[in-house]
Amino acid sequence: MTVLPTGRDLPRWRRIADTLGQQVLAEAFAGGRLPTEPELAARFGVNRHTVRRALAALAERGLIQAVQGNGTFVADRQIDYLLGRRTRFRANLEREGREASYRMIAVMRGPADEATARDLALEAGARILQLETIGEADGIAVSYGIHRFPAVRFAGLVEAFTANNSISAALAACGVADYTRRVTRLLARPPTEHEARCLDQPASRPVLQAEALNVDIAGTPIQRSRTVFAGDRVQLIVAAEERPTDRCSREIE
Repeated sequence: MTVLPTGRDLPRWRRIADTLGQQVLAEAFAGGRLPTEPELAARFGVNRHTVRRALAALAERGLIQAVQGNGTFVADRQIDYLLGRRTRFRANLEREGREASYRMIAVMRGPADEATARDLALEAGARILQLETIGEADGIAVSYGIHRFPAVRFAGLVEAFTANNSISAALAACGVADYTRRVTRLLARPPTEHEARCLDQPASRPVLQAEALNVDIAGTPIQRSRTVFAGDRVQLIVAAEERPTDRCSREIE
């Protein structure tokens, strides 16, 4: 049985969490896998409810993650995600040695709100196409995004994305062989319930938001996006050449 550190003012679950947290940081668990709840309960001489509360506290700190059906593991190291003139999801993850997957979860078509029309240089009320996506690294959700495009120019974008599971490939299929980032706005904030659900994380854990405006080689706006990244899984890095002098409107409804 493991002897817990003393601390009269600390509840037992907290002392268990502190002990396990130190072991996680010291890489004490072979293969990154923690013992099962019954094993931990026996080790610390407590019931499973106390163990669950300790594990929940570690998960809130981003130190561990539960994989349904497989157990509890030390959380993966953060992904260095580069934001530059040519930001590409798949290239960023492959650079980190991760297996990237990207999927569309919703499609909407309708009139642009004022902010979207302004950023995409459209007439007020012009029709836009909106995609909602989830990006995964090694099967774990790391990003949730809302992406808006001029509907007339990109009428075939949904079909192209479905065939490639890539926005860059879909844009290329629609005639945009290359594009660059005009501006990125960054913000740390709590997630919405929907965002937390898509990222499979607690609503109490912050996300990193990146609002972006992309333009084609001629400088014509083609894509307005708001992407939120799981704050404990991704570290955003701004490339040295980034010069965010333009302003991308804040409001994405």
